[in-house]
Amino acid sequence: MFETLSIFSFCCMGNLKLFSLYINIKHWAFIISQMKLLEHEQLDGKLLSYADIAEDYSPEIIAKYTKRYTIVFSILLRLYSVTLVVFVATPFFEYALTAGTGYPHILPGWAPLDDYFLGYILTLIFEVIASVYCVFVHVAFDCASVGIMIFICGQFSLLRRRTEDIAGGGEDCMPNAERDVRAHLRIIESHGTHIVLCTVIKKLDTLLRIILGVYFLVATLTFCAVAVRLSSTLSFMQLVSLLQYMAGSLTQLFLFCRYGDAVFHESSFDMGEGPFGAAWWSLSPRMRRELVMLGAGMIQPRTLHAGPFNQLDLPSFVQVVRTAYSYYAVVGQTK
Repeated sequence: MFETLSIFSFCCMGNLKLFSLYINIKHWAFIISQMKLLEHEQLDGKLLSYADIAEDYSPEIIAKYTKRYTIVFSILLRLYSVTLVVFVATPFFEYALTAGTGYPHILPGWAPLDDYFLGYILTLIFEVIASVYCVFVHVAFDCASVGIMIFICGQFSLLRRRTEDIAGGGEDCMPNAERDVRAHLRIIESHGTHIVLCTVIKKLDTLLRIILGVYFLVATLTFCAVAVRLSSTLSFMQLVSLLQYMAGSLTQLFLFCRYGDAVFHESSFDMGEGPFGAAWWSLSPRMRRELVMLGAGMIQPRTLHAGPFNQLDLPSFVQVVRTAYSYYAVVGQTK
């Protein structure tokens, strides 16, 4: 029962993610188009008000978070691939080692076609295709979601650097008309970038809120079921498969919470950061007011949610693990 519960929850989450990708394809396309447009403007030098800065750090920061996404994508793909191989191969190794009766199956359940060898082969092909497809649905959804979070964190880091240069630098710190005009353009561009990032966060929160709310509940029950199975007598191959599956689920949950937490912290500019770290004394009173208004809009952190009650952050990850352990303790006492 516990084995079936773990696999059933994984498949149900795959169906939910596939359904979300299918019905919300326009929203996903909108987010990606906004990301692409913003990066092209920064890399093509269309933000002309920053053209006088001696060192253009936009390519460096963009390359940095792109490399980070590449590493995360590689880790996720390898982890899911290894999990898939172990999951598919375990029943056959177990069958060969124990010389069991009947035919081995990847997915537990009712197999009425096992009375005929051809029927068994057709069932096995269906199970392999379903397993591979479900795993790569998880890969596509998780990599897209985490990739957007990494983009948001990187862009807020770039925005922090740009807003610190709003007033410019140099030895001359006296207010003048040229400096005010340049600062005004930079404030407008920074505000526009901030609006785009807030829009992307809001859209992503809408796309992830229900899915991750369900996933938090499913992950809690799954970890509890895995812990219960680990406390029972298992063969070596069953133990390897279970540990691999648990490691994949924990990594998946941790990545969402880790980068959701990063979005929360990167999206808020504290004192001495961003507009609050600009050389406001070299601007006229009017530009100072505009700078204060820009900072007031950027000081509020932006939050991603998992369901109606939980935020997507590291404390929520710890809460899920602790709740799963509490369920396991209760189930262990009743066994």
